[in-house]
Amino acid sequence: MSLLLDRLRQETQRLHQQTEQLFYAESLRNGTISPAQYAHLLRTHLAFHQALETAIGHHPDFFREYTPQTRIKTPWLLADLAQLNEPLQPAISTLFTNWSAIDLLGAVYVGEGSMLGGTVINRLLQQSASIQTILPIASRFYQGYGTDTGKQWRRCGEFITQRGALHADAVVAAAEQTFGQYQQAFLSSQDSITQA
Repeated sequence: MSLLLDRLRQETQRLHQQTEQLFYAESLRNGTISPAQYAHLLRTHLAFHQALETAIGHHPDFFREYTPQTRIKTPWLLADLAQLNEPLQPAISTLFTNWSAIDLLGAVYVGEGSMLGGTVINRLLQQSASIQTILPIASRFYQGYGTDTGKQWRRCGEFITQRGALHADAVVAAAEQTFGQYQQAFLSSQDSITQA
């Protein structure tokens, strides 16, 4: 593992755990997540990934080797929400507005890291009696890259290291800020939850 990836993992660990707890971790672990909470998670991820994909699109040359077209998650999330008959809300347009390409490396670290966590969440969802009626028809996002998840994560780490090693402080600071943005996306859409 590179020095930059080590720093990212260590220096964002507290924020990572805080975000995980906020995102219904306990309900996921004990199998009591409700369909409304599940839909809320999907809406949160949609706001985040849609904004990140848009921001990356503003820096095509910088992100060429990242192959962003192979990492687009918005269609998965839209499909899952459509299967749940959930109304789609506009994305939070201020996420990643005017972020530099270097700053977006920190956001990419968080976004692609969520795909690793998604494999664990997918297993928990499969064991959750409270939402079995809607799975697997609305679980495309949490399937992520499937068997390619580890490979995609390694390639992402190599890209972040290659592009960000000389700007480590900025990348780490951006990753920390990204966790805050993810939490804000969750909290700003929480009012729309109606407990099932």
